[in-house]
Amino acid sequence: MNKFKWLSSVLIATTVVVTAAGCSSNKTENAGNNAGAEEPAKVNNTAAANEPAAAEPAAPAENPYDLKGASIKIGVWYDDADPRTVKEKGPAEEAQIKLIEAAEKKYNAKIEFVKFGDYGKYVENFTTTSLSGTPFADIVRLELFWSFPQLVNKEFIQPVDDYLDLSDPKYIGWMKTGGSYKGKQYGMTDSSPSPYGMFYNKTLVQKLGLPDPYELQQKGEWTWEKFREFAKAGTKDTNGDGKTDVFGVAGAYGKTKAFAEQLVYTNKGALDKDENGEIKFSLTSENATQALQFVSDLYNTDKSIMQPVPEDASKEFIAGKGVIYAGFSWELGGLIDSMKDQQLGYVFFPKGPKADKYVSYTPFGNMYMVSKYSKNAEVAVKILDEISLHDEGRKLSEQSWETAYPSKESLDTRKQMADNIEYISYYGIPDGEKLFEGVVKDITSGKVSPATAVDKVKPQFEANINKLLQDSK
Repeated sequence: MNKFKWLSSVLIATTVVVTAAGCSSNKTENAGNNAGAEEPAKVNNTAAANEPAAAEPAAPAENPYDLKGASIKIGVWYDDADPRTVKEKGPAEEAQIKLIEAAEKKYNAKIEFVKFGDYGKYVENFTTTSLSGTPFADIVRLELFWSFPQLVNKEFIQPVDDYLDLSDPKYIGWMKTGGSYKGKQYGMTDSSPSPYGMFYNKTLVQKLGLPDPYELQQKGEWTWEKFREFAKAGTKDTNGDGKTDVFGVAGAYGKTKAFAEQLVYTNKGALDKDENGEIKFSLTSENATQALQFVSDLYNTDKSIMQPVPEDASKEFIAGKGVIYAGFSWELGGLIDSMKDQQLGYVFFPKGPKADKYVSYTPFGNMYMVSKYSKNAEVAVKILDEISLHDEGRKLSEQSWETAYPSKESLDTRKQMADNIEYISYYGIPDGEKLFEGVVKDITSGKVSPATAVDKVKPQFEANINKLLQDSK
């Protein structure tokens, strides 16, 4: 099982359950059924008025999207993408099944969900079958870092702008931000991925007399400055043995690399994009440099983040050794089960000095894309759009959050995050994660300054970006 399996499970819960849209039969009505106009009667002394002739009914208009029983295939790498195969069906599956049945009737087609389960060879299978002239699916679930720029530039996938009215409010912001590339829309989804934020032990916050992060967030005051004060104040030697036993931050899912990348992006910085969105090594930008210095200050000056970095920081958080733990929203259930006697909160990462709003960033997002080699691309897009739950799916998601989130405050944050999530794209660069991890390790260990750590990887990072761009032509 690959390292993204957990993500797929989450996305299935929200995307397959929640990835699909309303539709009606829209049967074509027969035109021209009115009788022809009567001819005026000829008045004379010997003839009666002529009877009008009945008009011939017009032939029914041909459905231009009649697939005559052919299949539209939707490719995935995971189980139960098809709601019809789910054993325990909920309201979302039942609603989507009705939409699938209506679409099959409307387009005289069969809708098939085709699984290619080898995640590591998924893209290879898609491109190989496409080049053979018969892609394994018309619509294919793809990771964004597979799609942009590689599959777009090599013309394996095509934009959907011509098929959809993207001004329709049923299309969520995440679809239009994460699924677009160079001004064209490629991705289709009706649910955002699991956001990344900060869990905090509300019970411990109250015990230590710290300000509540949610209250600061709602006032727009959950900033780097306030977070730094919070983390320092939450770092304590509670038993007087001269050793810190409670840290302001226990750590993060994805360890220090994930924590640091969030700070770069929440300061409106990036690793691989310039201010115009062009692919470029960007760790030397003002915003990114400021973020890396902040990481250094937290680790080396304040020492408010647990060191050495724990293998699984969530365990340290559960044990009460940290006030904050950074992670994905899908981790909530496990934390609640393990901390039944504690109150939990959930907030965005704090805003950096260059940011103007709270945003959750994720490197993990996948959407449905249209195969350039599909023989029925337009109708495939229409079908996917019509079997998506859209607004109904969002309502069902929010209903599930209401039972999952322990407080009104954390539920409110989760709803805000759904509308404020953006994409971290550098994972698509060869060795991008590894190179950035080296930068963060050098900075947090206090070995070198942030500028020196960045200069160390810059040549290789730039070479890998150039290779990616060259290979994508």
